[in-house]
Amino acid sequence: MAQDEFAIPSTVLDKLKKLGYEVSNSMASHIQQWYSWYTGDHEFYKVFYISAGRNKKERRRYSLRPARKVCKEWASLILNEDTEISVENKSANEWLQEYLDEAGFWFRGQMTIEKAFAMGTGAWALWFNVKDDAVVDIKIRRYDARMIVPLSWDEDGVSECAFVTRVSIKGELYTQLQIHAFNGATASYHINTHLFDKDGKEATSEDLGILFDFDTKQEEKTFGIVKPGLDNVVADLSPYGISVFYDAIDAIRAIDLTWDSIFQEIDLTRVRVFLSDDMIDLKTEDGKMIPVADVEDQIYRMIYKDGDGGKAIDVFSPNIRIEPLKDALNIAFSQLGDNCGFGEQYFQIDKSGGMKTATEVVSDNSTLMRNVRKHENSVGDAIKDIITGLLSCASALGFASFDRKFGAVNIKFDDSVIVDTQTEKQTMLNEIAAGVLPAWMFLTTFYGKTDEEAKEMIGTAPTDEGF
Repeated sequence: MAQDEFAIPSTVLDKLKKLGYEVSNSMASHIQQWYSWYTGDHEFYKVFYISAGRNKKERRRYSLRPARKVCKEWASLILNEDTEISVENKSANEWLQEYLDEAGFWFRGQMTIEKAFAMGTGAWALWFNVKDDAVVDIKIRRYDARMIVPLSWDEDGVSECAFVTRVSIKGELYTQLQIHAFNGATASYHINTHLFDKDGKEATSEDLGILFDFDTKQEEKTFGIVKPGLDNVVADLSPYGISVFYDAIDAIRAIDLTWDSIFQEIDLTRVRVFLSDDMIDLKTEDGKMIPVADVEDQIYRMIYKDGDGGKAIDVFSPNIRIEPLKDALNIAFSQLGDNCGFGEQYFQIDKSGGMKTATEVVSDNSTLMRNVRKHENSVGDAIKDIITGLLSCASALGFASFDRKFGAVNIKFDDSVIVDTQTEKQTMLNEIAAGVLPAWMFLTTFYGKTDEEAKEMIGTAPTDEGF
């Protein structure tokens, strides 16, 4: 188990029940299992054995952390600093770009996606700092599946949600419960905050400087639920998603079994020297035993049976079976890539002994391209939810001065790893030169400009001389 691993306290769940919410989670045990594979703390990595001295011992199985590798790889493929998020309104878009850069959204966003793909679900939610009834800061907080309690949902997604985490207030640790729910009386989303001390007793939020009820004065969701683009086959009609490596658990076992075998092979076949008694001083003159000088148990006393001839020195140095183990590792990696949506060649070890890069395998990997698109669509919905909520709240609460009619959120994912962007650019330039497409579309397609900005910069003619 990871150190100080988080779990929602029973007192928090009891509070939600008292408020009238159903909080049973049939996915809880699966989320815990996926997290243990992700962190490498699963029971599979504990190996028990009987030593030569007949003592029961435990060792840790060597691991390449394949589950985490898969999640990190997907996070870097889907979201990075070259991803572009924009809205149509110019002033709102300028504010948004500055906010995303200052908030470090790209780096933190990758971490959100990584854990969401590991445990099937993650979230972004808005957090507000209020002083003298005025909002002085808005932040985007991230949560993983263990901290999320969906409260209202349907086929279209989660519309109300609770988020549970730990906070430190004036040096004291509290469990914080925040409920993001729509209030029909005000026709807006409210955030209700409850705090519980280390003994599970509910504290008065206002006494600790925390607003119990905060009205966002707008009707857009104040959170976005992040899930892989996979159907949940574990629990029907669940608001939670499924781990991206759910179908690859056996491949993860095979990889780490093989990797552990490589270590054991090297350790057990290292050179060992056997010396005869003639070369070892066994006792001093007064009869005390003298230990045999050795280097990490590489020197041993030779034992002869009756009639055996005697060598003064014998060296044990067997061949190492690296090639068969490397082949087994490649087979396991092939299945990992296939079952996690990358394709069979993505994680293959090449002749130089290293892993192939994405650009080396993408040219003939249509599987990767299709799955990237699928995950981008799913993550894109969460990004649109949280950015729409952010802009709507910033405008409604007076935190930013731009028109509340900021337009739709547009996302352009960076597909340069899986798509030959230069070829696509040249193809579009040829189509523009032939008069098939207007020149302004080039800026909207490859530079994330809105239609309005692109037309203002270039014009609306099908071709623009000198473009």
